[in-house]
Amino acid sequence: MNKAIIGGTGASSLPNSSGPHIIDTVYGSVETYTITIGNEEILFLPRHGSGHTTPPHAINFRANCMALKQMGVTYVYALATSGSLDNEVKEGSIVIIEDFLDFTTNRVKTFFDGSDKKIAHTDMSDPYCNQLRKLFKQKAAQKQIPVADNGVYVCTDGPRFEGKSEIRMYKNLGGTIVGMTGIPEVFLAKELNICYSAIGLISNMACGITQENLAGIDHKTVVQKATKDALDIICDIFADNQLDQNHCQCTEAVLHV
Repeated sequence: MNKAIIGGTGASSLPNSSGPHIIDTVYGSVETYTITIGNEEILFLPRHGSGHTTPPHAINFRANCMALKQMGVTYVYALATSGSLDNEVKEGSIVIIEDFLDFTTNRVKTFFDGSDKKIAHTDMSDPYCNQLRKLFKQKAAQKQIPVADNGVYVCTDGPRFEGKSEIRMYKNLGGTIVGMTGIPEVFLAKELNICYSAIGLISNMACGITQENLAGIDHKTVVQKATKDALDIICDIFADNQLDQNHCQCTEAVLHV
C-alpha cells in the first residue's frame, strides 16, 4: 500500500472503504481507512479524526505523516478546504497548489528536532510533487473537470477565520487561497521523501473579498461536488498510473550536515 489520500471526514462515502484501522507511531496513534479500487489499495487518513473532532491547531501532523511512512506510503494527495483570495476562483472550485506562505506560529514543523544529535535542512523550492500535480491536471482535463492551477496556499493557525486586513496582506504577498491544515504537512512529507500534492477545495471567498459572514456558510456542502470530483481524479490516477520517483526531486530534498 504505497498510495494515500489525506482529507477531512467522508471515508464512509468512499467506495469499498473499510476501517478505521489504528496505526501506532512514536508520536501518537492515527486512525486510517482502506479504499479498494480493483486490485489497488489506497490508504485514507482523516486529518481531523474519524469524528471530525480535532481542530486545525491541534492536529498531530507528525503522527499522521509518520503513520503514512510506516505503512509504506510513497504518494499522497491531500485535500484542503480553503477560502479564495482570487475573485476569479469561486466557491466550489478545485485548485492545484504549487507553493505556500506559512503564517502558523504554534506547530511542531519538523522531524529534525535535534533529538538524534544530527542536523538536516530541507529544500522547499518545489514543495509539492510536480509529477503528482501534472497528473492531476492531465486527468482533470481528460474528465473535463475544471481546475485552477498554480495556487499559493496561505496557512494560518485557526481555528478562527482570518481578518480583512490579514487577507489583504496575504493577497499582496501573492497568496491565492487560505486554509488552516496544509502546514506543516508538506514539510513533514518532504522530510520523509514522500511525493505529496495538495488540492484546495474552495468553500468560501476569504474575509473582505466579499461581505459574507463566514460562520453562516455550510462549508461541507459547498465543497461537496468539488470533493467528489477531486477524489474521482485522484482514485483514477492511483488506479491507472504506475508511479515512480524518477520524475520529481522528492527524494533529493534533504541535506544532512
